[in-house]
Amino acid sequence: MLRLRQICLVARELKSAVADLKAVFGIATCHRDPTVEKFGLVNALLPVGNNFLEVVAPFRKNPAAERYLDRRKGCLLYTSDA
Repeated sequence: MLRLRQICLVARELKSAVADLKAVFGIATCHRDPTVEKFGLVNALLPVGNNFLEVVAPFRKNPAAERYLDRRKGCLLYTSDA
C-alpha cells in the first residue's frame, strides 16, 4: 500500500502561498527547513493530519524550482495573481 507523507508545491513567492493555504484550509506553518537554502529555496511545512504540505519558493536566480515554474509558465496550483 502506498502511503503519502508529504506533498511539495512550488510557488513564486512563499509568503502569499502560505497565507492563502492558511486562509483556505486553516493550517499554519509548523516548520521551516534552512537546509533548502543551498538549493536557492525557502520553504514552509504545514501539517495536514499526520502528513505535511510543503511549499517551496526560489529566493535566488535560476534554481531548479524557478526553471520549473518558467517551463510550466507559472504555478499550476497557486498563482499570486489569483
